[in-house]
Amino acid sequence: MDLGGLAQLGMTGAAVLVQAAATDAWQVARSGFVRLFGRGDREREAVAGRRLDALAAEVEQATLAQREEVRQRLLPAWQTRLADLIEDDPATADALQSLRDELLARLPAPQQQWVQNITASAPGATAQGVMFGNIITHPAPATGEGPPR
Repeated sequence: MDLGGLAQLGMTGAAVLVQAAATDAWQVARSGFVRLFGRGDREREAVAGRRLDALAAEVEQATLAQREEVRQRLLPAWQTRLADLIEDDPATADALQSLRDELLARLPAPQQQWVQNITASAPGATAQGVMFGNIITHPAPATGEGPPR
């Protein structure tokens, strides 16, 4: 898997993890991510378990209306943790992919949806975004007229 694919896997894995909190899929998610982060080391498993329990508690304590906001707030930290895990041990990518796919199948349908909002508000600003894929931007061809205005 290339670097872009590994980064995407880390992002989608984290998204599925935070979406699983406070659902029927949580126990499967928790045990799978404890194994993934622990890599057979009991101490690392214990640390991962505490972090995962804190994630679940935070989502569960939020009202139903606030849960998505809480999940979005928690998502970047888990994306970073998974990116670090994959960087430290690329062999975990296959296990993460299997776990992500299993959890996707277990999540209730509305929680399999993600929304991305991108806004460019400055004059001449450009905003681009992509979810679960690639974005390639090429510079505008040089015209000799200076920077665009």
